[in-house]
Amino acid sequence: MSTIFSTLMDRNLFFAQSNRGVRLELWRGYKNHRSSSCAVQVQGEGTCSGTESDSESSDMCFYRVVVICLLGSLVPSLGAFKACGPEKHCVPYEQCNEGLMVDGKFYPDRSRTTLDENCHYMEKCCNILDTLPNTELPGEMMSCPCGGRHDLWYYLRPLGYKQQEAKFGEFPWLVAVYGADAYLCSGALITPLAVITTAHCVQNSDLAKVRLLAGEWDAAVELEPQAHQQRSVVETLVHPNYTQMPLAHNIAILLVDKDQPFQLAPNVQPICLPPPRMMYNYSQCYVSGWQRSDFGGAAILPKRWTLYVLPPDQCRTKLRLSLLGRRHAHNDSLLCAGGDKGDFVCGDVDMTAVPLMCPLSGHDDRFHLAGLLTRTARCDGPQLLGIYTNVKLYRQWIDLKLRERNLDIRHYMV
Repeated sequence: MSTIFSTLMDRNLFFAQSNRGVRLELWRGYKNHRSSSCAVQVQGEGTCSGTESDSESSDMCFYRVVVICLLGSLVPSLGAFKACGPEKHCVPYEQCNEGLMVDGKFYPDRSRTTLDENCHYMEKCCNILDTLPNTELPGEMMSCPCGGRHDLWYYLRPLGYKQQEAKFGEFPWLVAVYGADAYLCSGALITPLAVITTAHCVQNSDLAKVRLLAGEWDAAVELEPQAHQQRSVVETLVHPNYTQMPLAHNIAILLVDKDQPFQLAPNVQPICLPPPRMMYNYSQCYVSGWQRSDFGGAAILPKRWTLYVLPPDQCRTKLRLSLLGRRHAHNDSLLCAGGDKGDFVCGDVDMTAVPLMCPLSGHDDRFHLAGLLTRTARCDGPQLLGIYTNVKLYRQWIDLKLRERNLDIRHYMV
């Protein structure tokens, strides 16, 4: 075994020991992966049995291997990197094994040196011998239950990370919808062939020029921890009862070519569409998507904001007291979400569609698509009020349209 790999394994083993919560979460996600075979591939000898009843030492042996596979898979081969100095090349920060050990944790060196200026802002000028090797992801990591996510965002942090910015892979179902020459809105992946968004986002767009980007993160650059996937839209299904005045049934399905589905990956996963009668946790929801006013900047990261969904009676009352007026006829196709005011949802004069995602009841680590932002009803005070398409009411329509086209709906079923 090479010196590079030995150092990498020791450091990541130390990292796993000091972050027990992260390690146990990974164990639940990959418990079907045989640790003994992975250990054989790396160490040349099987020392771990790979069962949940194993001792702490064998459990840890498993994680020193998995973490290596995870981090090593997020970058291209060594030959693809740009040279930035003698025996150095530009690699993503998390790919460089230089750094400090503090309280048992390994921290990548994020300081900028003169040599680093020869690299992209998301890269570090790293010694070739300290670069993590490229490794294929285990098959079990490619897919997980709908609404689940691989915890890549524990490891990947953008420079100057801000709380309102989504981390890489935090919402792997998030899809950027582009028109002929500009960003239109955000949607949510529900199967490898279908994306849900609002009808008002795509109704006037030239279908032949609509593009979907799944796994996107920084829209300003091509360099990302793992590549995004782009597909063309071959069919748009707008709800037949959609109207702008009054606002109702604002939902659409975008379909891609059956011969070119999105490939499930750590940063590309479907979100759940649970049945209407299922219980939800509406107290800790999120909206996430790209903000049109950010385009043209040096970094265009998706924003995230924490919200809660209001009960129907409160929603009706608040909408009548807002700019919609007392004559507003509330219908069940809409729901309200509120929270602290933020420039993400209120920043654009004509806010585009973004998904509203809430945890499944009893499963805080899995999400369902609760709504799609239709408009903001109040942004003039400290509290935000947004109007969303109530997605759960359209589950039957979505099922019907996909089944008519012989598409597998099991991807979004809980």
